[in-house]
Amino acid sequence: MGRWAKSMVVVLLLAIVGCGGGGGGDKTPPSISDVQVNPASLRFSGGKVTITAQVSDSSGVARVWAEVEKPSGERVEVTMNLLGGERTKVMMNLAGGIYQCEFEPSPNIRNDGQAETYKVWVRARDTKGNETPAPGFPVEGVSFTVQAPSKPPEQPTF
Repeated sequence: MGRWAKSMVVVLLLAIVGCGGGGGGDKTPPSISDVQVNPASLRFSGGKVTITAQVSDSSGVARVWAEVEKPSGERVEVTMNLLGGERTKVMMNLAGGIYQCEFEPSPNIRNDGQAETYKVWVRARDTKGNETPAPGFPVEGVSFTVQAPSKPPEQPTF
């Protein structure tokens, strides 16, 4: 092997060792903050709530979703979209931004006067496949309620 070839092998080996052997890389899930649900309370007839969150990741955000837990315990996944026009989406999706979705809970038809409480968590996956662990962020969830209908007045007795 010539001197030039030996030098190239040494340089290549140093490059591989200097980069950690070619393995490793990004193992950090996206960062999620400022999760909000608005409004925090709906009339008994229901309506829509808007869920927003700030999501970022140095390798790029691939997917963001909200997990909504109904009063029954059933969980529903709702895809969240990056706010802004197409140009903003292309530029910001690499680093992140504000994501949003809407969720429409069922009307509260309970006859016991109790409100129904829903919980929301936000999860995300980056372009390297790293994912926010369950249950999501924030760990305790963000709650919103669907108020109970008013109880009808008692029948008068004669």
